[in-house]
Amino acid sequence: MPSRTELLVLGVRVAASTVWEILKEAGFGPASESAVTTWSGFLRSQADALLACDFFETVTLTGARL
Repeated sequence: MPSRTELLVLGVRVAASTVWEILKEAGFGPASESAVTTWSGFLRSQADALLACDFFETVTLTGARL
C-alpha cells in the first residue's frame, strides 16, 4: 500500500485521518514507543553485517584496492 507521502508525490491528496482509518480497518494500530531504535542500538544489532561489509578489502592484480 503506498504511503501518504508517495501519494502526495503523485499529486493525490489524502487526509491523515483517511490513512488512519484505512490502517485501523486493516488491523494496524499506532506504533509503540519501543519501536524507535537508537543509533547505538542499530549499530549493535547490525555489528556482524557492518564488520563484514565495511571493512572488507582486497587488492587486485594491478594493485588497486577495492
